[in-house]
Amino acid sequence: MTDESKQFKDLAARTSVVLVGALYPGNVGAVARSMRNFGFADLRLAESSVRFDDIEAIKMAMWSKEILDSARAFDTAAEAVQDAVIVIGTTRRRGRHRSRWFSPSQMALALKDSKPETRVAILFGAEDSGLSNAHLDLCHWLVSIPTRADFDSFNIAHAATIVLYEINRVFEYAGNRDSCDPSHAAGLANRLEQLLRDSGFLPGTNDPKRVMLAIKRMLENSGWTRAEIDLSHSIITHIHKRIESVDIEKLPLPDKTNFDI
Repeated sequence: MTDESKQFKDLAARTSVVLVGALYPGNVGAVARSMRNFGFADLRLAESSVRFDDIEAIKMAMWSKEILDSARAFDTAAEAVQDAVIVIGTTRRRGRHRSRWFSPSQMALALKDSKPETRVAILFGAEDSGLSNAHLDLCHWLVSIPTRADFDSFNIAHAATIVLYEINRVFEYAGNRDSCDPSHAAGLANRLEQLLRDSGFLPGTNDPKRVMLAIKRMLENSGWTRAEIDLSHSIITHIHKRIESVDIEKLPLPDKTNFDI
């Protein structure tokens, strides 16, 4: 078993999936099935009248009935997460909670860095209304699943599948790759910064420091292998050689764009 596999197994064991106000037994069973797919076992219901032994829940759980058998029900969401140090809410409504926002992949990376003793609870809201503001106030982090359509509401089982998959993917991806040392990504960022300055890109932006911070953050979270870092260095070297023969002053400056980063 790799270190990443051990780390994931530990995280999954201390993570609770909490369905708040779930309306349909079939969805509860489908969530249990997804939990087993990705290695999670602690299912909790809060503020819901759904029974774990409902035939529809059992039918949708397929070979994951043991998750339903060990699941627990709570009167309130607050009671369901009282043992958690990190409470994560899934929602499409940002509102007043904007500063605590993550994408599923960002959330997964943050959880990867959490301490081994830290209990985690992930909340999913009712099918018709999602999590209320009162529920969101219980959360330390909020997660939203990006979509490419105006309609951005997910079925509770689909949302749980995506979020649990992302957590699993971060560990699986890292465990199957020859990841580079963080210093290699920092070195690439420095060379990229010099290239952008030499090409006239950075001086032409409204906020060069902010652009470089975003690039460095992107590289740090990329999980690139040493081979991919080396390839990027080769590309930068090639571009540098090409621009040495170009009069930069004659090139058009980049648009004065306020990058959304």
